[in-house]
Amino acid sequence: MRTLAKVISVIVAISALTVMAPGHAEEVQVLQVAQLSPGMVDTIKYQTQERFDNIVQVLIDPILDINYNSKDVDCLAHNIYYEAGSEPLEGKVAVAMVTINRVRDGRFGKSICSVVDQRTVVSRARQVTVTKMVRNVIGQEVPQKATETVVQNVTVCQFSWRCMFVRTPHKVDERWQSSQAVAERLLAGEYVEWQNKYSEALYFHAIRVHPGWHKPQVAQVGGHVFFRESFGRL
Repeated sequence: MRTLAKVISVIVAISALTVMAPGHAEEVQVLQVAQLSPGMVDTIKYQTQERFDNIVQVLIDPILDINYNSKDVDCLAHNIYYEAGSEPLEGKVAVAMVTINRVRDGRFGKSICSVVDQRTVVSRARQVTVTKMVRNVIGQEVPQKATETVVQNVTVCQFSWRCMFVRTPHKVDERWQSSQAVAERLLAGEYVEWQNKYSEALYFHAIRVHPGWHKPQVAQVGGHVFFRESFGRL
């Protein structure tokens, strides 16, 4: 499937090259009349090839550097299903791209499955009310309430469903079938337009929550907002 995707990408690239070169027919007519030196012909051929290579690179670069196996495809499909099973197609692809981008980034895991399963232990402080027995001025022990700060280590899943009890998807569930299809087709090189659109997306959250992230927004689609790392990246 990956080979087929490359062929399709090349076909699309050729089409794009044709579209991006207005006046091509007129240029051919001029070349038929003009006397070009071998050096000028070589220059034109080189520029055309370079332009073609750039287009192909833009089309296929986002995921060619991802190594994956059948288990990774399944992990990606599950992440799409639980995070965006009811989202539109673009929303599913966007969540998948966040997962893939995290593999490419290297800080979140070295494979799709390790990224999906990533957990982080964080320390959280909370205020608790405790009752202590203290002696009053006449020497009697009496209960007295006090507030103390307690620090706890909490395990946080990067994808919330991994820290929750979730039901196994039913094979006939259209959302599961769609999630599987998106995982397979994306890793095969499809959805080129959305690959490029979400090529830097590393984070997302539901629109109903407000985590206060100071990160540049990539897009909002369905019930999610997607972000890249920082304003400094191009």
